[in-house]
Amino acid sequence: MKVGVLQFFSWPERRVAIETVYERALQRIEIMDRTGYDAVWLAEHHFHSFSVCPSVHMMGVQVAARTRRLRIGTAVSLAAFYHPLRLAEEVALLDVLSGGRVNWGAGRGFDRTEFGAFRRRRAPPASRRRWTSSSAPGPPIA
Repeated sequence: MKVGVLQFFSWPERRVAIETVYERALQRIEIMDRTGYDAVWLAEHHFHSFSVCPSVHMMGVQVAARTRRLRIGTAVSLAAFYHPLRLAEEVALLDVLSGGRVNWGAGRGFDRTEFGAFRRRRAPPASRRRWTSSSAPGPPIA
């Protein structure tokens, strides 16, 4: 069995400085690295105090610098808010800088506030089915 932890960056009522939120989380992650956990999964969220990590890729670089063996997972990269090539580059760079320790997870997101702030529409149910149907056509190849 492998064991990992989903790391949120909670900032309830903004009781402490944001730097403290990040430092405490990074200290927990360092402990996980030293005590045999297999992975940490970093949660990306925008504009909420329940998790204040707008870039799991940038945070992942910091995690890589402070750990030696822990795998670094994205839970998730909110794919709807990125250009696909930019997202691929950021994940690839994180993988290189971490010595190949990335577990990449992408998701469509769920929060209306995030979609509204980025001026994106959530995919309607029919669009979501494209990702689960084996008969869906792939993208055109040029």
